[in-house]
Amino acid sequence: MLSTTAKAAAAAFLLSLAAPLAAGAASLPSAPPVEAQYDSGSLHVERYGHAGDPVVLLPGLTVGTWEWNDLIRRLVPRHTVYAVALPGFDGRPPAAAPLFDRFTNDFWAFLSAQKIVRPVVVGHSLGGTLAILLGEQHSDRLRGIVALDGMPIFPGMERVTAEQRAAGAQQAATQIAAETHQQLLDYEKGYMKGPGGVLDEQLGAQLADLEAKSDPATVAEWLKEDLGSDLRPGLGNISVPLLEITPYDAADLANSPVQYTEDQKVQYYRALLNGAPKLQVVSLSPARHFVMFDQPDRVFTLIDAFINQNR
Repeated sequence: MLSTTAKAAAAAFLLSLAAPLAAGAASLPSAPPVEAQYDSGSLHVERYGHAGDPVVLLPGLTVGTWEWNDLIRRLVPRHTVYAVALPGFDGRPPAAAPLFDRFTNDFWAFLSAQKIVRPVVVGHSLGGTLAILLGEQHSDRLRGIVALDGMPIFPGMERVTAEQRAAGAQQAATQIAAETHQQLLDYEKGYMKGPGGVLDEQLGAQLADLEAKSDPATVAEWLKEDLGSDLRPGLGNISVPLLEITPYDAADLANSPVQYTEDQKVQYYRALLNGAPKLQVVSLSPARHFVMFDQPDRVFTLIDAFINQNR
């Protein structure tokens, strides 16, 4: 998943484990008009369109619904799209821990309240992890899952014990929770310029400004639960198709001490997702973590085909 807010503390922890992976448009696309809005506990949901198969979009760490603007515009003509905003991100109010449990409770309540039947759930980074968790809980209520660089366990964490994961997660969370807005902004700008963000540096600076609107304490809690979780034991419960989209950029590896081919990354991700009965892993390159900005046409083509195949 190579998360957007794998802050310096988390990165240092993972690098100390010698993990095998390290984690263009010039402006942010605009979204179509919001047709309806809902609140479900800690979640805020925007609805776009009102016909066709339902699609639910889940954002990554520190990210708002804006990361899906381009995909929303492409999906709306034939689908009803629900974009979920998570607590503490993009200026949204925070929520109390445990956030993973709170999210799933509020999500299922939202589907019931709005009478949404078997949507395809698409998640990026943290949102992809949450989508996998939803599939493990109630696959019968979903039609399919698409995860964009979102995994059942944070890459690198599979090689340590649960106690070590918890310690690393707490270390990262403690540092992030103490950050000021400026420190969060500085980190996000650095992240976006490096291999973790987007290929377009101008767009990366714009996205960093938006990400820095998030609440550091809530970001810290989300990251703590993300780094500390291991959803692999439940992958066998996912009875619906699961598409994992992984980005790859060879140029980012030119000066990296860790070298791996695109196929090696695909096989690594496939190994972490081993156990999901209906799994497909597709790599897009050149692309960084925010693959929907680097390869918007190919991301839409993959997701549109996935939806059509699983009606």
